Amino acid sequence: MDISLLSSLNGIHYDEGNLDFLRPSPLHFNCGVQILCTCGTCILSTGAQQFHLQERSELIFWGGSIMQLMEASDNFHVRLLLYPKKVFLQAAVSLDTTYFNYMREFPQYDHGAESWKNVSLWIDMAQLLFTRPASAFSERLELNFLQSMLMWIFSAIPDTYVSATESYTRKQLLFHKFMHLIHEHAAQMHQVSFYAEQLCISPRYLNEITWLHSDGKTPKELIDEQLTAELKVLLNNPALSIAEIASLCHFPDSSYLSRFFKKNTGLSPKEFRAQKQR
Repeated sequence: MDISLLSSLNGIHYDEGNLDFLRPSPLHFNCGVQILCTCGTCILSTGAQQFHLQERSELIFWGGSIMQLMEASDNFHVRLLLYPKKVFLQAAVSLDTTYFNYMREFPQYDHGAESWKNVSLWIDMAQLLFTRPASAFSERLELNFLQSMLMWIFSAIPDTYVSATESYTRKQLLFHKFMHLIHEHAAQMHQVSFYAEQLCISPRYLNEITWLHSDGKTPKELIDEQLTAELKVLLNNPALSIAEIASLCHFPDSSYLSRFFKKNTGLSPKEFRAQKQR
C-alpha cells in the first residue's frame, strides 16, 4: 500500500493485504479507516490501547488514528477502506451524533455470521466502486455510498452494539471514555487532572478505574504510552525538528522531550531517527 495516501487522500480508497507496512513504526491515518479481518489474528496498537482482531472482527476510526501492527499470524489478512475527512463530514452531517460518539468509544466489533455477511457485501460494493479510475460521478458515488453504509450500520446499533453496553459497569464505561479521550488529546494534554475533569471524576477515582481495567496501569502510564506513540509518528517526519515537535506536543523545551522519550523508549529522539534510517 502507498503510505502517502494516509495523509493525502483525495477519494475513498479500497485495499487489502496483511498490513505489513504498519510493522516498523506507528503511522498516522489522517483519514477515516475501516478494517475487516477476513483471516488470521493480529494485535493492532493505537498507542495506549491494543485491539485483538480475529476473523470477522471490524475496526473503525472515523476521525483517523495512529496504528502499529504489533503481532500477526502468518495467514492474517484484512480488507481496508480509507475515507477522506471531507467525505465523512458531508455524509455524517445529517446523522445522529449519538451513534458516532458510541463508535468512537467502542471502535471494534466482532461480527456474527449474519452481520458479517452483510458488512462484507458493503465492502464488496466499495471494491467495485473505488478500484476504478475516477469519473465525473466519483464524488457523488462516494457520498452516497458512505451515507448509505452509515445509515445501515446505525440501524443495527440499537440491537447489536449499544445493547452490549447494558451489562457494563459505570467504571467500565468511564474507562472506555478515558481511553477515547487520551486517543484524541494525549499529544498536547499530559496531565491526569485534565482527563479526570473531562470525566467529572477525581484523579484518585480515575486511578482506581485504570488499575482495574488495564492490568494495574495508572492513568499517567496510559497517557505516556499514547504520547510516546504520537512522538514516534512525528519523529518519522524529517521535516520537523525536535524543537518543533516539542512545541507541537506542549513540552517546555526539546531537552524535556528528549528525557521523556528516552525514559519511555530507551532511545533519544536522535537515536530513534538514526535507527529508522538504517
